[in-house]
Amino acid sequence: MRGLGGDEPRVLMTVRVSRDSGQTWGQESAVREGDAVVVLSSPERFPPCACARCVGQRTVLARSLRPGL
Repeated sequence: MRGLGGDEPRVLMTVRVSRDSGQTWGQESAVREGDAVVVLSSPERFPPCACARCVGQRTVLARSLRPGL
């Protein structure tokens, strides 16, 4: 599927990352239809979040992308 103009792939998701618990945010990145899904092909490249908010909430589901755990 294409976007409304038909020229570019449709944006499926946008992401902004904070590396300091939400004090500042990086630039927005767009995941477009047809982009390679890097997380599924290399899950060990993306470790679970280690921010103060998420450390206490980590569950088995957060680790489920890692093979062999």
